This record gives sequence, C-alpha cells and structure tokens, in this order.
Amino acid sequence: MQLIHDFFVNMMIILALLFLYYQFFREENLTPTSSIKRKFLSGLYAGMIGILLMIYSIQVVDSTTIIDLRHIPLLLVTLYGGPLPGMIALIVIQITRFIIGINLSSFVSLGLLTSLYIGYLFFRKWKVSFIAIAFWMIIYSNIAFSIIIVYVLLDIKSLFSEINVLYWITSTVTGAMALYTTEHLRKTNHLFKEYKKSATIDPLTGLNNVRSFDEALNSAIQESTNAEKPLSLLVIDIDHFKHVNDTYGHAAGDTILAQFGKTLRIAARMNDIVSRNGGEEFTILLDNCSNREALAIGEQVRSTIEEISFSINKDISIHITASIGTSTFPETVPFPAQLYREADEALYQAKRSGRNRICSNEKTMKVYEY
Repeated sequence: MQLIHDFFVNMMIILALLFLYYQFFREENLTPTSSIKRKFLSGLYAGMIGILLMIYSIQVVDSTTIIDLRHIPLLLVTLYGGPLPGMIALIVIQITRFIIGINLSSFVSLGLLTSLYIGYLFFRKWKVSFIAIAFWMIIYSNIAFSIIIVYVLLDIKSLFSEINVLYWITSTVTGAMALYTTEHLRKTNHLFKEYKKSATIDPLTGLNNVRSFDEALNSAIQESTNAEKPLSLLVIDIDHFKHVNDTYGHAAGDTILAQFGKTLRIAARMNDIVSRNGGEEFTILLDNCSNREALAIGEQVRSTIEEISFSINKDISIHITASIGTSTFPETVPFPAQLYREADEALYQAKRSGRNRICSNEKTMKVYEY
C-alpha cells in the first residue's frame, strides 16, 4: 500500500509542476528552434522536477536505493526541446543523485538515465506520428528500468515483482497523463498567444489595429512631451476604394488592403508605427519627426503607392492612389491630444483638393518639393 502511495505522489508532483511550467512560459512553447536560454531554463526546470521526485522517492532494500519517475521530465523535455534541454536535465538530476550518495545505485542511475537519454534522441528521429514516438519512449523507459532493477533487487525477487508491476503501471499511466496534460497546455498557450495577438494586430494586413494604435499614440505622446521632441502622424486613405470593391468584389478588396499594408510598412522608416485603423484608413506614427520630414516621408509613401501595381489575381493588376493628412506636435498643433484630429482634417482637405496628395493644415501638394 505504501508503494502505491509513493508512486501516486510522484505522479501528482509531475502533473502539478507541468501546470506551473506552462504558467511561467505562457508566451512561447518549447520547440527544437527555441532560444538557447529557453532550452537551458526548460532543462533546468525538468532537472528540478527530477530532484523533487527523488526527495519523494520509493526507497527499497536500504537507504541507498532510490526508485522514482524522474525519467518522465527527462523524456518530456527531450521530446519537445531536443538534445540540449535533455542534457541539462540529465546533468542536474545525476549531480543531485551523486550528492545524495555515491554508491552502486547512483552509478546504476547514471547508466539508466544516460541510456534513456540516448534512446529518446533515437526515437525523436523516427518518421512516425508524435503519439507513436511518445508511446515507444515510455515503453523503452519501462523495459530499461526492468533490466536495471533486476540486478539491484536480485536477492529479493518478490519485491522486484511488486515494484516492477507497479512501476510499469504507474510509469505508463503517468507518462500518458503527462503527455496529454502537456499537449493540452501547449494548445491552450498557443490559443492564448493568438488571442493576445489578435487583440493588437489587424489579421488582414498584419499591422497594428486601432487598439494598438491608440496605445502607441498615447505612449508616443507621453515620451514626446517628456523629451521635448517632435511627434508627427500620417493618416492615409485609399482613394475610391469603394469602386474597387464594387468592381472586383470584397475578396479582391481584401487582397488590395493586404498589399497596401505591406507597401506602407516598406515605405515607412524602420521604427515608425504603421497601423490599420479600420476599412481603408491607415496611419503611420513618426517619432522624433518634424513637419517637414513628415511631409517628405508622406510624399514618399504617396508616390510609392501611385507607382506600383496591386495584383488582384494572376491576370489582373490595378493602380490605386492614396490621400494623406499629416500633423506635427508642437509645430502644427499646440496640444498632442489634437494630433489625430488635425491629421484627419488634413486628410479630408487632401480629398477635397483632388485626392492623390498630401496635406498638412492648409499646405496641399501633389508632389512635395524638397
């Protein structure tokens, strides 16, 4: 009964710490392409789980023999992260095992963990389903344990049988539950990341959405006021976009919007914040940019849009134009809160003046002269 209790404690430790791990690393799931830092921390965490499992282990024969499920965190971190985190976990677990005591059992542990680690790396290369790989990793772990433990408990065959049966059952059940829990938490974290991204990113263009724009504008205003440096804003609207939708359909309009957003990102400066504020309206937030510089950048954007062709499909391409309004704090607006309103008014001034031009207050031009 005590053996069942101890194995159950090992199972609960693994599942509880898996849950905590995916709360700590919610932003990114561990993969073979993760950063070295992420792999190192994951391997270290898996090693810490292994240490805790040894603390709450099942001791048999004498105080030198420790049996637990420390192979499961090693299996998981190697399966998902590859060789580096697996090696880190193995080193942490085995160093701790030698600290507990240097004896025959500790060297048996070294041999077992090393053989498991090598086997896990071998199974990862199989061209079969992920579930099949995980299944054979667990079976391999159980077989390796049975081979090793028969020598440790050679003189106590009845105890060997009891522990071996319990180990196979608990290792298989815990491994399956750990894998299921891991997959569930990874999917949950992925969805969380996607929901978080969709709250700030326009899904059609990949640019900032209006919520993200508002946050960026407020932050830029605060920084501009504190640092006493100019802040400019371009508000951009595609000319006659309704005609594009009416002529080619809304799917074609979405295609144009996606290409338009990409064009703005290329035409803007590296650190400028490009957003889609809704429909066919876009903005570019220009940090530390005077009104003259904003007009020059806006003209570059306008002329780039006018010159390139936008593909609707492989057979049809069209040319479009855009009107742009700009404002600058403190040059054209006395208060930063007026930045968007003044740029929007300048946009409508550009529309009323014939479109395909950039306007700043009463300054309207089709081609900006440097």
